[in-house]
Amino acid sequence: MSDWHVKSSGPQAHDTRGKTAHQRLRRLDQFLLAFVPGLLGHPKAVAVDLGYGRVPVTTLEWLERTRAVHPHIRMVGIERDAERVEAASGVAVDGLEFRRGDFQMPLETNEHVVVTRAMNVLRQYDEAAAQSAHRQILAQMAPMGLLAEGTCDPLGRTMVVALLRNGPEGPVSEGLLFARSFHGVFEPRQFQAVLPKHLIHRVVDGEPIEAFFSAWSRAAAVTRAQGEFGGRQHFVAAAEQLASEVSGVETRRSWLRNGWLLWRGAPYP
Repeated sequence: MSDWHVKSSGPQAHDTRGKTAHQRLRRLDQFLLAFVPGLLGHPKAVAVDLGYGRVPVTTLEWLERTRAVHPHIRMVGIERDAERVEAASGVAVDGLEFRRGDFQMPLETNEHVVVTRAMNVLRQYDEAAAQSAHRQILAQMAPMGLLAEGTCDPLGRTMVVALLRNGPEGPVSEGLLFARSFHGVFEPRQFQAVLPKHLIHRVVDGEPIEAFFSAWSRAAAVTRAQGEFGGRQHFVAAAEQLASEVSGVETRRSWLRNGWLLWRGAPYP
């Protein structure tokens, strides 16, 4: 059977191309280590990589990075395609399993899922279906578990990730992560193409995400001279200028210097 087993209350899953590249999700992996060290360090912690693609390259990289800090982490890679699961299962790594499944994750009753990474899997869905997937995934996780769902370009140089937890009435935003390399000229609007599905069609007048990008573009223009000292300096200066106009922008210098801008005031949905 080629289709995922999806509960009737959840969205109908779609096939994905499954393409990936080495180091594509490195920026997110490193950010998660900084953002939720307590969750990942839980003695019974399980992390889920939902939709790892044709080959589990980025799953293995995530496991290696996380275990360097939290040696006891267990990881489950989930894919809907049986051939992908069978191929990945040949990877012999203790504490890592690959299972066939979808948004109704094939978890065991004692698995304490603290982080689920779902990157580049909801691009083909409409906004309502993407939000339904968020609810379905979070409902299966530990009470304070974190869902990191978003999109990045093929090399992972530009990405936007929604950080969600399960609240009393559904998903609650912990923030929107904008992460980038320092290749090329910095322009905030470059992030629009990789916004999560629940935001990508809302970059229009009157919406908070459009107001955010307008303010960030102004901040980048005002601090353009910092680009003479490199892309990192310009990114940091623009973020600090943005924070003076938009509430909820995290100005932790170490994060900004890594190319991470976290907007805690991001709307959801």
